[in-house]
Amino acid sequence: MSGDAGEAMPAIDAPPPKRVHKKRKASKGRLKKLWRRATTPPGIASRSEWVELMELHSEWKLHKDESGGGGGAANEREAMNGPLPGPSVLLSTQKRKFTDLDDWQMTEGSDHRDILLNLLFEDGGADTCNSAEHRNKKKRKLNSLHAAEAENGASSSLVHVPPLPSWAHISNLGSVGGVAVIEVDVGGEMDAACPLMPSQRIKDAMNDSSAQNVWSMLQPSGSDGANGSVKRSIGAACKVKLFQGNKQPRCISDMLMFLPPPPSDSGTKQQTGCADLFAAMNGLLLKPKQLRSEGYPMLGEAPATELPDSAAAAREEICNISASPQSTAVATEKEALELVRALSVKAVMGDDPPDSGDDADETDEFTEMEHFVKTFSHTQPAVESEPRRQPKIFALDGEFVRTSAGPELARVSVIVYSGEKGGEKSTVVLDQLVKPRRQVLNYLTEFSGITAKMLEDVDTRLESVQLKLLALIDENDILVGHSLENDLRALRLVHIKVIDTSVVFRGNNGRKISLRHLANVLLQRKIQQGCGSTGHCSTEDAEAALVLALRRARRGDSFRLKENSRRQSILGAFQKVNRASNGQSAEANSSFAERTDGSCVCIGPNAWVTRYAQSTHGSQHVLSCESVTNSMSMAIPSWLASEKASKRAGFLWAHLVCEGNAGAGKSPWKDETKKIDEILNALVDRVPYPIPILVIFQQNYKQALDLTQQRKAARNPKATCSWTSLQEEEWERYVEQCRYAEAIWIGCGC
Repeated sequence: MSGDAGEAMPAIDAPPPKRVHKKRKASKGRLKKLWRRATTPPGIASRSEWVELMELHSEWKLHKDESGGGGGAANEREAMNGPLPGPSVLLSTQKRKFTDLDDWQMTEGSDHRDILLNLLFEDGGADTCNSAEHRNKKKRKLNSLHAAEAENGASSSLVHVPPLPSWAHISNLGSVGGVAVIEVDVGGEMDAACPLMPSQRIKDAMNDSSAQNVWSMLQPSGSDGANGSVKRSIGAACKVKLFQGNKQPRCISDMLMFLPPPPSDSGTKQQTGCADLFAAMNGLLLKPKQLRSEGYPMLGEAPATELPDSAAAAREEICNISASPQSTAVATEKEALELVRALSVKAVMGDDPPDSGDDADETDEFTEMEHFVKTFSHTQPAVESEPRRQPKIFALDGEFVRTSAGPELARVSVIVYSGEKGGEKSTVVLDQLVKPRRQVLNYLTEFSGITAKMLEDVDTRLESVQLKLLALIDENDILVGHSLENDLRALRLVHIKVIDTSVVFRGNNGRKISLRHLANVLLQRKIQQGCGSTGHCSTEDAEAALVLALRRARRGDSFRLKENSRRQSILGAFQKVNRASNGQSAEANSSFAERTDGSCVCIGPNAWVTRYAQSTHGSQHVLSCESVTNSMSMAIPSWLASEKASKRAGFLWAHLVCEGNAGAGKSPWKDETKKIDEILNALVDRVPYPIPILVIFQQNYKQALDLTQQRKAARNPKATCSWTSLQEEEWERYVEQCRYAEAIWIGCGC
């Protein structure tokens, strides 16, 4: 018995069973698989897989001496001895050299905002993180968080995560452990390339191979896949177009810091035919009470049961013109005037007393030549074989000049809806300049686009336009416009079936909203971009009004401006989502904003902090830093690198100002250049790899904004100051400089 026991004792000190060794071997195989995925774009998007990689990597480093490093390539094992790679924003085209600015990716400011939203709020829970199913799940989760917060008295809206721009992708989205945005506002006179801009710094660093500075260190190694060592590098270098046109320069914060408008809750579009669409459009028509309250021209008395012979003959002639659009309306101005006089009606402007086209208080020699006319049916009941004309949808807009009698028509444009199922195409059927009868006091070019030269050879009078409109528009047709009462009064035209987009989209406060704003927000279309020089375009305005009406008819009341649509800051949205989940989301694949326990930190000048940081009403840390040369600018790497949760930034946004003033014996930007390099060095050396960093430079925003305001004041007709051609050239140069920013995304990879 004792012998048997003695023989069994060595089994206690024997090596572990082979199944334990197999488990470790399987873990090593899984580690290599995840490592290769993490070091090869697009990396690992799933947070749960990234957590698994961290655990396996930690265990492997703990037991690597026992296993002798395992198999695989030697350089791969050497790389695995170091830290894990982190998230990187990379170019889809795989451009890895950024020495020439011409090769930089041209982007929009909104592209970088969308990337930030993906880094902060996208959970990356599956490989198909951009699929509809995944996004619906994301919306339900965030809605539950916001609903819980709303019960506590807070109001928040859904954070809609837009798709990434086509030129970019995020490698290792699941590894995000923080996000930093550093704006650099570069000021000062610049006749040549600014030496502080990233493109110039990279170019200088590459030209001087002996100089080892942070810009040369940040250059990608050029190796791909798992064979390179993990390091901080520039993943994407971009030129960024911050704004369109010249009317109002915009800064980086305006373009990047605010959430895009949420997608319209329009439901399913009604892919209806023309008949159904026409019925839906009928629901938008102004009621008689609305026509009166808005001041539309209406009949002042009941129409006669029988038309006079002259009116019947005039209608027949106009119907013939309508049937043959190629024929000329009338031979002479006198004939046109006679036809209009035969068709004239007494009209009332809203609740005003009726008149026949004459202003009782103000009359002149031309008053008797101007008459109101009313649209009528082009189908002649006497002709039974004639097919009934189908109703059409027109849109109309006019431009005016100021004469001795007030606003007078100078241009009219009419477009007709093409009738395609689900489409919005239209055709211009009338675009006519009109010669006013009275002396023009002001052409109002900045609004109308009309100049004296444009009207020099025009001989078309109002009555000729009235006849053309009567030949085009049947009384059963729908006429669309924005504040259309002004156009119809100037045209002296009565038409009852009207859709006025200024009334349809009127806010709850009763105020009308400009067509330009409606088109910009609801259609994402820029109109009226004349900037005070070329004025409005009546065909463009008519088309915008038509599309607004068509979409409202198809989508219903949900297609409208959101009330109290104040811009929501990304800073505020980050804090709301984080506060709702207490930074401790139980879900394995939660977004960074839901799981982080880091703070929200803002660093910048007092004026910037007041406008952009404190307006979010959040609980972020705010630090004042008036200039990049201020010692407080070094708080940026300190907050990102801190090991204490209470002193660590989960989301940091900084605004650094570089004035570029040359001191005695110093070149401009020497101190600023040195400080920027010091900050970047600290970011590379001290900040953990899981934090992607966006550094974006803009030139001369303050100077461009100041000159724009001065120019606007000088161009006011009542202004006493002048605006010279030299000032105009200077303004154009500064606006063009601040329009394009330069951005670099610093990430961590191989």
